[in-house]
Amino acid sequence: MKQSIQNHYQTLADNYDQFWGISPEFIKFITQKIIESLNLVPDDVLVDLGCGTGLYSKEIISQIPLNNPILCVDPSGKMLSKIPKSSQYKVIEKDALAFCDELEQYNKILIKEMIHHITDKEKLLHGLLKGLNSGGVLLIILLPPTIEYPLFTKALRTYEALQPHYDDLVTLLQKIGFETTVNFVDYPVSIAKETYFKMVENRYMSLLSQFDDEELQEGLREMEGKYHQYSQLEFCDRFVFIISQVQS
Repeated sequence: MKQSIQNHYQTLADNYDQFWGISPEFIKFITQKIIESLNLVPDDVLVDLGCGTGLYSKEIISQIPLNNPILCVDPSGKMLSKIPKSSQYKVIEKDALAFCDELEQYNKILIKEMIHHITDKEKLLHGLLKGLNSGGVLLIILLPPTIEYPLFTKALRTYEALQPHYDDLVTLLQKIGFETTVNFVDYPVSIAKETYFKMVENRYMSLLSQFDDEELQEGLREMEGKYHQYSQLEFCDRFVFIISQVQS
């Protein structure tokens, strides 16, 4: 992960849950889909790779009693500091590639909206495959090639240029030795315009760290012109769930 991205998350840590936890219902809904996709059961050993503040790890624990601590892995110590000090979590301050060199054994892996930060995806996935127990499952969640977010034009175009296509990830996973299934999960978002604009101003997406203050303010002015008649913004948040299992 680039140093600029690490710095972005260090800065964002204090407000991360507020920005990304659009609503308790959203977090619960996505977590239910995660649990179903990973087929989580109490004896599983789960890795939350790129866990950030543990937003989803914490909700997983609230929905299913795991007998083993979740391995919460992230390079940002400030993000990890938001995870409760509890035997339910094992906090590991490492980037994803460095974690692959650990001797940890696990049978379930969650990578949510982090894979686009990894330059050498093949090396990462090979490394994770070595640590997965027989019958293990890797769930990669990412956004689709285009999004409906009410962002400014330059942000949307930059997103489309940088976002990895899920088809390419599927091809890579199959090459490495995984059997894959792709599902799409939609969530209708309704959020106050003022709240969303504040999120953009605070660069709630790492995408927005690509823009300096002047560019960001220009983008916000464009958004204000486009959405001036709305007090509430509504859009579809679509996620791609790539479910991968170790081939027998």
